[in-house]
Amino acid sequence: GSIFGQALEYNPPILNGQTIPQANPYSPDFNLLAGPPLPVNPPIGSNGEYPLPDGISVYNWFWPLNHYRIPMAYFWNATVQHQFSSGLTFQVAYVGNVGRHLYANPNINQAVPGPGDFDPRRPFYKFGLEQGIYYTCNCSTSNYNGLQVKLEKHASHGLDFTLNYTYSKAMGISSFGGGGFDDNYDWKNSYGPLGFNSTHALTLTNVWQIPYGHGKRWGSSNSKALDMILGGWSLDGITTLDSGHPFSPTVSNTASVNADFNGVRADKIGDPHVANQSTAEWFNPSAYSDPQQPYRDGTASQNSLWGPAMYVVNLALAKTFVIREGKTLEF
Repeated sequence: GSIFGQALEYNPPILNGQTIPQANPYSPDFNLLAGPPLPVNPPIGSNGEYPLPDGISVYNWFWPLNHYRIPMAYFWNATVQHQFSSGLTFQVAYVGNVGRHLYANPNINQAVPGPGDFDPRRPFYKFGLEQGIYYTCNCSTSNYNGLQVKLEKHASHGLDFTLNYTYSKAMGISSFGGGGFDDNYDWKNSYGPLGFNSTHALTLTNVWQIPYGHGKRWGSSNSKALDMILGGWSLDGITTLDSGHPFSPTVSNTASVNADFNGVRADKIGDPHVANQSTAEWFNPSAYSDPQQPYRDGTASQNSLWGPAMYVVNLALAKTFVIREGKTLEF
């Protein structure tokens, strides 16, 4: 959903999103080789409206219409900076923001968790509708709090660099696109660290002109030919260290929920941590199970596990040729 319009072109009759729901998790609706039945174009009603037929989904609509709210974000920060010398500064900042009336897109025709087939438990099945009906609401929130530290050295003696470090937490319900929650009737249960959250992040950018060659500390007396080969080199770099991003422990093919959730988190029944994390075992799978009680999501928190850290170092060795005064060539 956008701020000033809700993408009406995604809705019937412009776009007919076909949905063929199952009666239950283990009952197929059609033969894959034969393919699904063709969708039916909504007929035009006598009052000019389009009655929604079964199997055609709606993705963006408000009800009541006055429930529309413009998404808002509030930012604040407090910063302290100290200059150690003419070329070296240190800065510490607290940065925060909150998002209010953010976009969420729940399916309000999800089957209410319970026994039996899905359809009788769908709120709109009494009108003959089995498909997903995706309601647009400005009902999600987010917040961010971070400590940001920067050490910056301006170019002098052939060296300049900027070192940034952030310790932060971003929390919310919906991911980008209005989804990211499991139960469409209890999306607040999916509140937790957002998928892009990174607790620790460090970035270093630097340019170091190697002090060798004419006008430098060493090699200043070299011949012009030797200086053309050995002088004018610099080592540039961008280094990024990231502590990793969160993810949720989920289960699949579980019949205990017996509803068409967007996803199902596992129950936490033990300690998920392992002594030596590896690609073979990043967390202890025995610490999780299918939901132990029927008709509910798992007890493991949203995005309660953390993926591997990321370390990226990019270095460039550059050479500058002085053609004449004011004219240089670099590669």
